[in-house]
Amino acid sequence: MSGCKKDADSQHDQPKPFAITEHFVAGTLTQKSGTKYTSVFFIQLLEDNKALFVNSASTNLTGTYTLTETELTFEVTGGNARIARFNLDKDKRITSAYYKALATEYDATGELLSVRETNELAGKSFKGVEFKMGEVSNRPGLIYSFNKGGTTTYGSGTDSKTIDNTLNNYTPIGGSGFKYVSGNSVELGFLSGKKLTVFRSSGLYYYGKYDQL
Repeated sequence: MSGCKKDADSQHDQPKPFAITEHFVAGTLTQKSGTKYTSVFFIQLLEDNKALFVNSASTNLTGTYTLTETELTFEVTGGNARIARFNLDKDKRITSAYYKALATEYDATGELLSVRETNELAGKSFKGVEFKMGEVSNRPGLIYSFNKGGTTTYGSGTDSKTIDNTLNNYTPIGGSGFKYVSGNSVELGFLSGKKLTVFRSSGLYYYGKYDQL
């Protein structure tokens, strides 16, 4: 009996096998030259090596991915061809990123985040500097305020007393990402640790990283 109990305890203590479909990639892209800005993208990793590429465009792109012990590669073929390649360490953390859309390469970052059942943004606020294209400070002290759990709305502004966090309704992505669309305005971002990375397309391009309050 004691041997059976020991075997059961040993099985219980073993780490859960890594499943790529229980994760998604959240990352940023920055032009290598010219007027720079930093945008946000997501790659949702589905069954049968299928994946969705989500950015500020109105339509998500369908592609495929390949996973090895040391690399995750995502590719879209055809008129919207692009490739993203991420080097992985032994703990399946991304150590470097490469991204190319058609003939253009970008400086890229990426993180492999766990898909959460709960909304990790709900009830949290973040503050930092918003920049606009050209790497120019646009709104110092910008605050993002996400409404309480069970809701998917948020607001932003530089005066915490006047922010209405019921204003903008967003689509959650993986539990720690979001995308908001209103007409020609799109905003998307993700939470990693206690930092929120955001990109906003509204006439011009705006971006920033914000610390949790």
